[in-house]
Amino acid sequence: MVRLDDIQYEYSSLSVPGGGFVTGFVFHPKSSGILYARTDIGGIYRFDHTEHRWLSLGNWLTEFTHHLSQPISLALDADRPEKLYAMCGDSRKGFDRGSAALLISDDMGEHFVEKPVPFCCNGNAPARSTAERLAFRNGVLWYGSQDEGLWRSEDEGDTWESVDFPEEQIAFVFLHPTEDMMIVSCTGQTLADGSDRGHTLYISYDLSTFQKLTIPEPLCDERCDHNGFVAVSIAADGSSVYISFSHGYKSGWGGWNDFACDNGGGFDGRLWRYDIINGALSFAEDMTPDIGFKDINERRRLPFGLGGVDVCGDIVAVCSIGGHGDGVFISRDGGRHYDVIRSTELSRFEVDVPYLKPEYNGGRVPLHWMSCLRFDPFNTDLAVINTGTGPFALIGVTGDEPHISTLCYGMEETVHMNIYGVSGGKNSVIDLVGDLGGFAFRDVSSPCENSFADADGHRYITCLNADYLSADPDIFIATARGNWTGHTKGGVILTTDGGDSFTHIGYPVGISERLDEVISAIQKPNTNSGWAAISADGEVILWTLAYKWMQLPCFGAVRYDIGSGTFTKVQVYDVDGADITESELTIKIFSDRLNAERFYGFGESGQLYVSHDKGKSFRQIPVTGGLPECRMSGIDGFKGCEIRFHPFAEGVCYAALLSHGLWRIEFTDTSAAAVRITEDGDYVKAAGYGAGDSADTPMLYISGTLFGEYGFWRSADNGCSWSRINTDAQMYGHIVSMDGDMRSYGRVYIATGCRGGLYGDEI
Repeated sequence: MVRLDDIQYEYSSLSVPGGGFVTGFVFHPKSSGILYARTDIGGIYRFDHTEHRWLSLGNWLTEFTHHLSQPISLALDADRPEKLYAMCGDSRKGFDRGSAALLISDDMGEHFVEKPVPFCCNGNAPARSTAERLAFRNGVLWYGSQDEGLWRSEDEGDTWESVDFPEEQIAFVFLHPTEDMMIVSCTGQTLADGSDRGHTLYISYDLSTFQKLTIPEPLCDERCDHNGFVAVSIAADGSSVYISFSHGYKSGWGGWNDFACDNGGGFDGRLWRYDIINGALSFAEDMTPDIGFKDINERRRLPFGLGGVDVCGDIVAVCSIGGHGDGVFISRDGGRHYDVIRSTELSRFEVDVPYLKPEYNGGRVPLHWMSCLRFDPFNTDLAVINTGTGPFALIGVTGDEPHISTLCYGMEETVHMNIYGVSGGKNSVIDLVGDLGGFAFRDVSSPCENSFADADGHRYITCLNADYLSADPDIFIATARGNWTGHTKGGVILTTDGGDSFTHIGYPVGISERLDEVISAIQKPNTNSGWAAISADGEVILWTLAYKWMQLPCFGAVRYDIGSGTFTKVQVYDVDGADITESELTIKIFSDRLNAERFYGFGESGQLYVSHDKGKSFRQIPVTGGLPECRMSGIDGFKGCEIRFHPFAEGVCYAALLSHGLWRIEFTDTSAAAVRITEDGDYVKAAGYGAGDSADTPMLYISGTLFGEYGFWRSADNGCSWSRINTDAQMYGHIVSMDGDMRSYGRVYIATGCRGGLYGDEI
């Protein structure tokens, strides 16, 4: 291989504003115009008040440092407005993988210094939605870890010491801005009595010893796995502290964090005010909004927990979390009466983000997971609210008609599953997105109106792959999950009009009992449906149904005839001719871009299969050239490699095989030949094609490490020579998929797992 000169590129977002879970906000208390947001997987953002949009502070993160795009908490120095601290990571106690670090910036996030920490940290773990765990005052950093107790550093994170505290799972650490007191919330697991939590809220007046702070009595409801309230959010004014609580419901995957909105929690919340009297904090008033809810448990007052809370003079605002009836409660008389803005009161919302429009969300605005609400300390008429689909603004708080507006532009923190630069038709690129389904962009410079919805406007979510006809790219399919409400069901959806409308192809019911069980699982909300391919003439769809979430078993491979609307079983044979159709060996199927009779399969250990009969049967074929025995059939988070078939040559594909580098595979009728394109030791994560210098030689794009340097690369001669097309400031974290534009020379599309979708053009 030959390295050519680097090529300067400019990168812009394929905008899906907001898109994911914003877990918290921090305003600087003394300097106006400084607002930061943390996200669960998308890094840290700073708000540009002049442009009214968010700025990413993590574009420099690479494939190998993308754990830093998971901030669990932020902290500021009240006396140094340029200072920013962030605790980030993807590690958890008891697990071998993952890393954690403290990031420190002296220029409001333009640059960071990274320091290792002696504890685990995970910004995408259950209860990532609580108030801040990281706090700073008088040269001391405090951190409440998720599983390893309370910590303190007196030297800017160079060293840490464990603080004697009774619980290990901490929810937040709060240093009162004017009083000598620290309040710490925890899950109560360490001192639990069976399923009853130990005490969950403590206070210290000397920052050394802790005592219990009065909290609401537990519900003792059999519908709750862990009885007891946990403090979620906290706010303070000159004389009082306000704390919102949520009671756990069913644990799900969150365990003792079942109280948190981000894993299904939110049960009968409470809002309490504590007053400061002679330097000490004591319970003063239960300010829980009264909405007249009735339940079989008479002690249960709300159908949801309470999350984000803040106070500004006589105005108190608190958000619901979990349960039903998402909304924001606003009191202008110190909590005696509340005005409620519900997600169904459309006249009180301004929505300028297409996929957030009520018509795509069951006639409501998708407010949910609102665990943080913060008033702008320099503009009492404005507050920011977090949600699971980006930030919102509460506007006109002091007036009679407050309303809520989207505040998402500039924030791109969606998880993208795959991306396809289509060769013609209405769309420029098909972008598949976790949670939100997919977007078919026609104008890459603005957000996409299309949101992969059915005829009634109900969205499909989390599409794992798509396939389109090279001869007519407006015909394409996608494998989608059904949405959380059950209005759509998982499976394969088909469009013949470029994504203006979609049809669900149905299910292969009755072929076998085992397959029927898989179909039943796929129809449940938010469950992977599998992987699919469409023949080059648009007549046949091959679909391997997902099994146990991440597997594509041979017994799940079916063939759908579009004309007749019928399903049949795909037959699969190994290299010796043995029938493996009903086995759990895996097969990930791709179509040939030119020959409608040909499909190709990839297995869990580098096995290759070919079909010559339009997908009715596959036979494993021998491979020459030393193709490594790596997983080539993974999906979702275990995708493992990227495979792209040549747009102009029959039976040719490129495979990005991570540490095994980039390979070219050429199929014949009875065998395949594999050739390694990159050098030994090169790492290649993603690969795709774009318009090239000649009609039959497309541009090849990859992300990975070549010549000892990580970046994005392009080759105009099938991988013989390469130019780097990004800088160290254009890394964008975890790269999932990459493809080129067949109609615009030099344009590349990038799907990331933390920074949304991007397109790049040569400058």
